[in-house]
Amino acid sequence: MIAHLLRPLAPLAAAACLLVACEAKTSDRDIVWVDPATALVDASKSERTTLGFGGRSIAWLDPRTREEFEAEHIEGAINIPFPELGEQTAGELRGYGGFVVYGTDYADPIAVSASKRLLEMGFKDVTTLRGGLRAWRRDGQPVVTGDPAPADSD
Repeated sequence: MIAHLLRPLAPLAAAACLLVACEAKTSDRDIVWVDPATALVDASKSERTTLGFGGRSIAWLDPRTREEFEAEHIEGAINIPFPELGEQTAGELRGYGGFVVYGTDYADPIAVSASKRLLEMGFKDVTTLRGGLRAWRRDGQPVVTGDPAPADSD
């Protein structure tokens, strides 16, 4: 009997849930995953070694710590540790047409969070490397060690 009385309220409850969800700027559904092979195909379309769509380069962005980055990273990647990724670093990223964000492993929470943060900052073409460096190496792609490349979009 109670279910019969509550049934008419279901559309209102669903609408309320949608309105509350609209307050969140991004969710896991906003993440666009790309595998290493697809990322490399996109890279071959670039004017520069950092990828590119429509004549604007796409940067590889590594949001891990500097120590993790120095231990291994994709050549040419920009290292901005996740805690530093925000409006204060947005200016140095504005010239890029988009980003391929990667972490260490599959569904790396740092990579997912960095992708969401870039979307919240207004960047449109943001993809996340499915499997991170683990998938990158599994596909036979090289990694390098050492200092990060500067975030230079010129």
